[in-house]
Amino acid sequence: MFMKHLFPFPCRLVSIVLLCLFSLSSVAQRTQANAFDDYVFWGYPNAYLNSQAQVAYPLINSMLQAYPPAVEMDKHRQMTFATLDQFLHEADYNKRDAFYSFVNARMSAMLSSIDEPVIAGVRIYKVYNSGVILKTLNTTIAIDFIPGGEAYKPFISDSVINEIAGRCNALLITNTDALYANRNVAKAFVDAGKKVYVPKRTWTDLGEQIITIGADTIQDIELSGMTLHVLPGHNNNNRTNIYVMDFHGRGVVAHTGTQEIDNNLSWAEDIHKRYSVDVLLTKSQTTQMETILSDIKPRMVITTQENEMKSSIDRRESYWTTQKRLKSLAELNIPNVIMTWGEKYDYADNASANISPDATKVMIDGTLYIERKGSLYSPAGIKVK
Repeated sequence: MFMKHLFPFPCRLVSIVLLCLFSLSSVAQRTQANAFDDYVFWGYPNAYLNSQAQVAYPLINSMLQAYPPAVEMDKHRQMTFATLDQFLHEADYNKRDAFYSFVNARMSAMLSSIDEPVIAGVRIYKVYNSGVILKTLNTTIAIDFIPGGEAYKPFISDSVINEIAGRCNALLITNTDALYANRNVAKAFVDAGKKVYVPKRTWTDLGEQIITIGADTIQDIELSGMTLHVLPGHNNNNRTNIYVMDFHGRGVVAHTGTQEIDNNLSWAEDIHKRYSVDVLLTKSQTTQMETILSDIKPRMVITTQENEMKSSIDRRESYWTTQKRLKSLAELNIPNVIMTWGEKYDYADNASANISPDATKVMIDGTLYIERKGSLYSPAGIKVK
């Protein structure tokens, strides 16, 4: 009894130290198999980051659905983009299963809406990097569609690629670089009986449906539901195609692909002289955005190539930097829309009279709608009543 009262604090201290050492030893022996159900990650930073991604990505996806692309980006969407940028600029993003689940969710959302009719105008889907899908009443065209990631672990699965190939009329490729052209995607389109239009390259073994286009002069090609104008461009010393797509009264969309900016901006001037562009799809990283927009004078610009994940973090264009760049050009009065993977935006010129034969325009409370078979649609075909 005397000893117990003589040394109370050292004994208690030893007990506390032993208890802490035991606890730390237990944590150190953990494996990810127990899933860290108590949310204690001491000594396991990678497990913490995995769990954080599992929480964040579904929330980001939900916010993107709640606040879709619009000309006026509200604070909720801005914050969602800023959060997404943070996760996409993590060094080990591709080690997170939640990242691939997020991409799959974005692609599933796109596939679930791609069959909806487009009564007027052009529906624009953003895929990955420079990739887009353009859909009108009469045709659906994919441009620079690639799966992303590595061949052994792509961002976009083969099943999604096959689904998209089956829904499109053709695939256009602007550049031979692997960031814009993918053999497996091209083969999926060929297997689906669709044509693939490419700059000069070596896919001769895929058959006659691989069609080489692009020359030193402008080419005009008639495709289903559209006229394709092919302008010569370049990416450093490599040939690239610039596409201007006239959807026969439903809109004119220009895609600059990988066109690099140098002292010769005649390609931008040529576009404005020859075509009245409704929507310009151009890469966000250019330092000559003001010149391009001033020369082409589109009615709207939608940027591409943000968060190209093979680029180093410092060269991986974020959504927030694109916002800053376009905000600085507000005096040009050209509306812009910033989109991420799997999102869609419906562009429709309210003055256009080119709609479905069995549809009529109606004005309700100052808003234009399309009435078809007793139902009301937005000008781009979204059913509202």
